[in-house]
Amino acid sequence: MNLAFNILQFGRMLRAAGLDIHHGRLLDAVRALEWVNVGSRTDVAATLRSLLVHERDEIARFDRAFDLFFRAHRPPAPGLPLFSLGERPRVVAQPAAGVPVQTEFEDIHAGPSSATRAVGAWSAAVRQRLEGSRDIERIVESINTLLFREEGFHGEDDDYYDPRSALVSDMLDRHAGIPITLSILYLELSRRVGAEAAGISLPGRFLVRIGDIVIDPFDGGRVLSATELQEILDTMYGGGVRLREHHLRSFSRREILMRELAHLKAAYLAQRDLPHAAASIDRLLILDERDAWEVRDRAGLAMQMHAYPLAVKCLERYLALMPQADDRNVVREQIAYLRAWMAQN
Repeated sequence: MNLAFNILQFGRMLRAAGLDIHHGRLLDAVRALEWVNVGSRTDVAATLRSLLVHERDEIARFDRAFDLFFRAHRPPAPGLPLFSLGERPRVVAQPAAGVPVQTEFEDIHAGPSSATRAVGAWSAAVRQRLEGSRDIERIVESINTLLFREEGFHGEDDDYYDPRSALVSDMLDRHAGIPITLSILYLELSRRVGAEAAGISLPGRFLVRIGDIVIDPFDGGRVLSATELQEILDTMYGGGVRLREHHLRSFSRREILMRELAHLKAAYLAQRDLPHAAASIDRLLILDERDAWEVRDRAGLAMQMHAYPLAVKCLERYLALMPQADDRNVVREQIAYLRAWMAQN
């Protein structure tokens, strides 16, 4: 596997876990790994932890993410440059152009299931209890009563990077989910009963806002005060960031879908399911074709899946979008390497 690509993907997983990770730190990590034995899991973990963890309460989250991401990792052979770590290129049969990888999304769009029909029944029940009331507190209480006390929905992140955890259809079947899937259900019920609801995101937490009320569906619909919201930021930033209105900005449906797809991508990568991870990136690029980081990630997956023409195309697209990227020289080396190999095979 491509070590630099793996570290960039690991960084995305750490960001999803709430750590403050930026591209520069990840490049420092890649450079640092040139000086350690990458065949030693202990040495790699210690190196990455020293560079990417900056608060004591981040250590447990880092260790859990490391175990999940690298549990299937096989150390590369020594002596190869970072841009070509992993298997040597080989000729393999490729699917016909335009033939998509089958994904769970096909099940979602196959038609209304008993679970999705239940959403209609739940919203009807909430409307009946409201008796025409538009009072926000009454709406929140009615939804909380139905979802969390009667239907038993609850937060569950024991296997946060199980791909099923990112699927709303699975959450509806199991009545358990991660913050974003439970928030999507809460948003849908709120909107169906006429409330102006929006999704908002704090570090490591996806929430719902109705008017001035902020609700945490992952925690049984608990209403959060401004003090509790500040505590979430304090946990992440050690008291260095004050709660501001921009922290509570509304996410559009497009942004929520992108967040959902990003989680699904990270989950597939954690399980080394490259075709489904690639399909998730393809959908992210439908939503934002100019996302240079996703284009770069798609190139890395294409290389690992031996789709070298696609890898070159994506790497060139990445450079067009980010001509001054910090890793531009490495990317140019990758392109030259792949072109030379394809010319000889």
